[in-house]
Order: sequence, then structure tokens, then C-alpha cells
Amino acid sequence: MRTKVPTTSWIVNATIALLPVLACFLAGATEKWEEGVVITVLGFCLLVRPPRFSLGAITNLVLFTLFILAAVALLPGHWFFQPGWRAAFVNNCAMQLPSTLSPQPWITLGYLVSFAAGLSWLYVVSTQDLGLHEVRFQLRLFTSGIALLAAICIAFYLTRITPSFWHNEQNFGPFPNPNQTGDLFALAAIVILACSQDDFRKRRKWWIAWILALVLIAAAIVLNSSQSGIGIIVVGSAFWLSVLSFRKHSPLQLALGVFFLFLLLTSLLVFAGQTFQRFHLGDFGSTDISSDLRWRIFHDTFRLIRDSPWSGIGFGNLALGRSWVAGGGAHRPRDRAPC
Repeated sequence: MRTKVPTTSWIVNATIALLPVLACFLAGATEKWEEGVVITVLGFCLLVRPPRFSLGAITNLVLFTLFILAAVALLPGHWFFQPGWRAAFVNNCAMQLPSTLSPQPWITLGYLVSFAAGLSWLYVVSTQDLGLHEVRFQLRLFTSGIALLAAICIAFYLTRITPSFWHNEQNFGPFPNPNQTGDLFALAAIVILACSQDDFRKRRKWWIAWILALVLIAAAIVLNSSQSGIGIIVVGSAFWLSVLSFRKHSPLQLALGVFFLFLLLTSLLVFAGQTFQRFHLGDFGSTDISSDLRWRIFHDTFRLIRDSPWSGIGFGNLALGRSWVAGGGAHRPRDRAPC
């Protein structure tokens, strides 16, 4: 006999589904006040319904080990290998660094709290005991929230309004990088395809609303001009259609899936001409890969890893160490480090 679902169950399920939407609306919760709002809602969720079972001793040990490794940066620095950039900042810039492994322990501590909140969120999501009805409820509520976020982004873009906590170069979306916004909308579009197919299979009229949401998401991806967003939505939709064709033998459902895919591709081809131009398909192979800024970042990152202790230097210190690496400190120890 099935036990009675608590009255707070649907509230917690809705909170878990909408909390990522809230974090996305708050520009990924990168500012401390934004992160505080998200962590407060997560703490409320944990108080109302804490995890009801454990993930097992091995998983718990892995998560605890990750937290301990992150907290190592708060230990005394002389216990570990001293990187060259640390001596450069002390000798050349006359900076008094703390005795901890992290040169900025206050920042590392703040990020450590964020990391603990992330592990808690992972544990909450992983320990959910949900039936098929609850899973559908959370997915539909999440995608509806993302569709609403896409509508807000389009409205702000057309009215030339940007919230003060949104930092973007193209005046579209909550994230600084347009690929982050495009990836979010593309993944939501794939879930919308599945929701529409499920409602159509059960002869519900909600599949019409999902089509409108899909068009809205596609319009947001076009305005965002994201390469990765276009790629994810095309490849993901094709993969979903192939899985549907193998699992379902209904010609009507297969035709509906093909219709959705062609509708999506048509809208992208008609309205996303400038977006496809960003792929540089015409001059493929003529781009000098050595001039790509991404490879320079990778190069500096590997040099920073080589010149750092095994435990790293703690959360929040990448910019500090990379400024010395980018300045050539790894190969010119006598030069002055960038102060």
C-alpha cells in the first residue's frame, strides 16, 4: 500500500525544480548577495525535508574527501611546496601574504562555503525518492521556468533594459558568456521536445503550449547568437528523434517528432543567419589556432599547475597566480612580477 505523500512534498519538489531557474535569473549567483539568496532557499529546503537516506559509505567518503581537499588551502603554507609566484609577490612587490597556503584565505573561505552548498545541493538532488509523476512535475516546472526566463530575456532585449545584476556584452541573457545562455536554453529545448511528445501521446492539449515554448526558446537562442547553443539543440534534437523512432513504432508520433525537428531547423535557418556566420564554415582551416585566446589560457593554466603545490592554492586565487604566469614569471624569475 502506498504511503500518503506529505503536504509539504509538492512544495519541496517545486522548490528543487525552480531553484536552478532562480540561480540562472540571478546571473548564475556569482555575486555574494545572489549566492546568499540561493543558499537561503536551499537551507529552507533542507530544513523542511532533509535527505531521507544515504548514498552509501563510498559516496559519502568521496564527497567528504573533496571537501577536505578544498579546505587544505587554509592550512599553513610552509607545510607545502612554495610556488615561485608567491616569492615574487613577496620580494618584488613587497606584499605581506598570509601564512596560509591560500594567499587570500578570506576569499577561499567564502568559496569553501559555496562549495559545501554545492555538495549539499548534489546530495539533495541525488537522494530524492521520486515516482514518475514527481519526476515529470519537476521537469515540466523547470522547463516552464526556463521558457519564462527566455521570454524575460527577449523582452529586456527588445526594450533595451538590462538589470543591474546582469553582466553581458551583447545585452542579452543573464550570463556574461553568450554560450552559457545558449547552452541553458538549448538543453531546456530538448526537454521541451520530450514533454510535448509525452503530452501528445496522452492526448493532452498541453503539447500546443510546449510548441509555443519551443518557438520562444529557439527565438532566444537566435538572438543570443551562441555557437554551442545551436550545436546542442540540433544534435540533441536529432538524438531525441532517433531514440523515439527506435522505441516507438507509431507513424503519427514519429511524424510529429520530424515536424518538431524541421520546425526548429527552419526557424534557425531563416532567422539565425548571423548566428551561423559565427561558425566560420567558409574559411575553415584558415584560422591561426595559435592566435586563439583560448589556447593561451590553456597554456597559462598548465604552467600554473606545474608551478603550484599538489593541493593547489585554494579557491578564488586563479587570477592572482595567472597574472604572474601571464607576465612571464615562470621563465624570468629575476623580472618584477606584475604588482
